[in-house]
Order: sequence, then C-alpha cells, then structure tokens
Amino acid sequence: MFLFIKKVNIFFLLLIFFCLDLSGAPRPWDRDEEGRVLRLQKALENEKNYVLFLAEDFEGERPWSIYRSDSFLNHTEFSANLPDSSAFPQEKEILKNNGYPNVQTQNSFLVHSYVENPKRDHWTIRPEEQLLLPLGLPIQAIIWVYSEGHHMALDLVVTQKKSKEIYLPLGILNFFGWRRLEVPINLPKENARLIQSFSLPMSVKAFRLTSQPTQKTGAFHLYFDQLCFLMDKSTFVYPGSEVQDTWGNKR
Repeated sequence: MFLFIKKVNIFFLLLIFFCLDLSGAPRPWDRDEEGRVLRLQKALENEKNYVLFLAEDFEGERPWSIYRSDSFLNHTEFSANLPDSSAFPQEKEILKNNGYPNVQTQNSFLVHSYVENPKRDHWTIRPEEQLLLPLGLPIQAIIWVYSEGHHMALDLVVTQKKSKEIYLPLGILNFFGWRRLEVPINLPKENARLIQSFSLPMSVKAFRLTSQPTQKTGAFHLYFDQLCFLMDKSTFVYPGSEVQDTWGNKR
C-alpha cells in the first residue's frame, strides 16, 4: 500500500511541475519562463533521483556544423548573442547547484543559411561527435533558441545503439527573439529496456530543421544555447552514481 501511495504521489508531482503531455508533443510556449525554471528547481529538490544534465553549453569547445543541407550558404560560428530572458541566469544558478559549478554562459551557437525552396529545404546540424547522455531515463529536453519569425520546424534527434533514431519535436520557430523551448520525452518501451537492462545510454545526434511551405525565401539565422536534459536515474542508483557521467563526451 505504501509503495502504491508513493507512486501516486510521484505521478502527481510530475503533473504539477511539468504538466506532462503524454503525447510527447512540444508544449505551447509559456510566457512565464521564470516559473518554468522555478518548477524545474523544485522538481530537482523534491525528487532525489532526478538530475539535470548539461549536454552542450555551446561555448565553442565542441565543433558543430551543418552536415546536410540543400542551401549554397551554410555558415556556423559561436557568438556572444545570449538569451536576454531573466530566466536564463536563474537556470544557470540551478546548473551551478547541480553539478556544474563552473558553467559558462559567454557564447551561443549561430546557424546562418538560405532558403531556396520552402517546400523542400531542410538542414541537419550536428556535433562532430554524438553527445552521450548519462545512464538513466531522459524525461525532458530544454534548449534556448533565437529566431526571427521563421516558419521552420525544429526537431532534436537522439539515438541509441541497437535502435532507430528518435525525433523530439521542439516546435515551429515562428517567434521573435529568444525562447526557452521544452519537450517531454516518452521513450518507446524498447528504448527504455535498452537503458535499464543493457545499460545502453541515449545520445544526442543532431538538430533537424525543416522549412515550412509558408517560409519566405532568403537568408536566415538562428542561435542555440544551453541544451539540457532532465534525467531520472532511479533505476541506476549505486555507489558513486551521483557523479556526473560525462566520460563519453569530448570536451
């Protein structure tokens, strides 16, 4: 009976803090970004098995490039353009208090390209090497994105050995300025089993950018910053498991 009550409490905790959409679709943007960050902090404080993993800070130490594109213009660089939301430094403080005392927020990642055929154009933007996540179930991805009203769909592509790629929809980038985008992660049973039974972690493979038919032709640019994952490590509690598992990431 006690275990049943505990599971019910955890379920309602998830609903309160994250408003989980079981479909796995991106959440409608919440203007209260500070409130979202505060709920993230409370979840980390209330659930000891949750950890916040900083997969990429986009400070320039890890090369990224446009790997596949239909455009003649494919330029990337690291830039000093940072999110101007008051929630951004608050999220940085959470990272500092959860295993990243030296986290830096001096750069973001710029993607500059050109739309030639809005009905067909797409871009794959990926790191030089895949970013391994620590062992555990990823339950949420968070990324800061700057757009200028572009009618483009953004997906985060994650992968795993012995499995197909998984596309996590971050939404349409038809907004202006910086936004903190979130997507709940509801892994298929076979992927969760590969993590729990065979200790095969997920990894970040790429961002997938797809032009919509309503997108105008011409040059465009986007910025990305601070890609994080909320991880549930309850299945992987062992001595030393509190240490961040970043052995597979090239820094």
